[in-house]
Amino acid sequence: MSSGDFVALFDAAGAAVDRYARPGEAVFAWLRAERSDFVRVNAARVRQAGSVERSVLAIRMFRGGRQAQIRCTLAAPRGTAARVREALAALRRAIEPLPVDPYACFEQEPGRSEHVARADAATPDEVLAAIVDGAGDADLVGLYAGGAVVRALASNLGHRHYHEATSASFDFSIHCAAGQASKHAWSAPRWDAAALRSALHAAHEQARILARPARRLEPGAYRALLAPAALADLVSLLGWGGFSERAFRSGQSPLVRAQRGEMRFGPSFSIVDDLEALDVPRFQPEGFVRPTRSVLVEDGRPGQRLVSPRSALEFGVGGNGADDDERPSAPCVGAGQLDESALLDALGTGIAISNLWYLNWSDRQACRATGMTRFATLWVENGAAVAPVAPMRFDDGLYRLFGEGLLGLGARVETIPEVQTWDGREPGGVRAPAALVEALRFTL
Repeated sequence: MSSGDFVALFDAAGAAVDRYARPGEAVFAWLRAERSDFVRVNAARVRQAGSVERSVLAIRMFRGGRQAQIRCTLAAPRGTAARVREALAALRRAIEPLPVDPYACFEQEPGRSEHVARADAATPDEVLAAIVDGAGDADLVGLYAGGAVVRALASNLGHRHYHEATSASFDFSIHCAAGQASKHAWSAPRWDAAALRSALHAAHEQARILARPARRLEPGAYRALLAPAALADLVSLLGWGGFSERAFRSGQSPLVRAQRGEMRFGPSFSIVDDLEALDVPRFQPEGFVRPTRSVLVEDGRPGQRLVSPRSALEFGVGGNGADDDERPSAPCVGAGQLDESALLDALGTGIAISNLWYLNWSDRQACRATGMTRFATLWVENGAAVAPVAPMRFDDGLYRLFGEGLLGLGARVETIPEVQTWDGREPGGVRAPAALVEALRFTL
């Protein structure tokens, strides 16, 4: 299915909603579509390659304070009208016995927008050649995904929003002896074979160190350098409730003490939910439009909270079009001054951590997190990586790590893409620099 076919499919769905919706009904049709190439690699050889074309229309009906939703798969513009008509008939049967939803809401003022960022996608042969060539004889495992992702919204009230973007990502690991691995996630808004080969080369270099005998450290506090992916892991954890209006009102936010003015991060720590930076749609399924930038943390203090339409109604506050989970889609951490080429020198002696694993809150109210090191955690002496470190568990407060314990942030920001594909490819991710912290506390 070409990009033009997605537009035709969306136009057909919108026309059908306009035609078959009845008076007193507000009908919103949310299209999730993609045309993606996938390549699965194991032991540096291609094990599976193929393409997916998928278009799913979620139709939501509001009537008399009630709401109901149904999903249907679309194949071509020609059959779309019949699918929409059948779906609306099913929704009318389903909605009648439902209780009134006091927080059911939708944007009553129709809006329109269009954003199309198309780029030439790589052919599967080009992807295969770059991966196999860059992998060499390494034990490389990974999944490449690339192509167009579409989000679009139409309603019988006149809403018409269309967002299409092309992207590519390769989530991969180079495995070494004794369970060690160098894990990376390369991404780009368009195919770039040279950049992918560069990422594979960096993973090879890291894997050479991982082949050395692992060093076991005693529990305690160690000076640490968090790679962008490790910092992104912690920022993602913060995103689950940390910036949510509902979580704050219910006392479940891990940042509730900072939001009350009792705690704060360091003045150099900032987070912006920047939809434009990661090409995330600015509209959501009920027709509300989100601001391009939402300042979540500024100068170490909480900024805006993310407020879904339901939370806005429930708590009587202004909404900003957040999704129901009130989680940032494109959190971007501000860069610092540490030169990329001198990060290990800045660390001196300590632990360099590429990724974190099994993250969770050990004390949500205190914004205290726990997790484990796993992929490419290195012991560094006098600015030189000398050995891998056996997996360890840390337990530490983020107010301290990103407050008095934050010694500096890297000058280069890296994009860590969203690579989950459970219900199709997703836009967004996290942008983050490296972070140098005075001490990270390990418990075992």
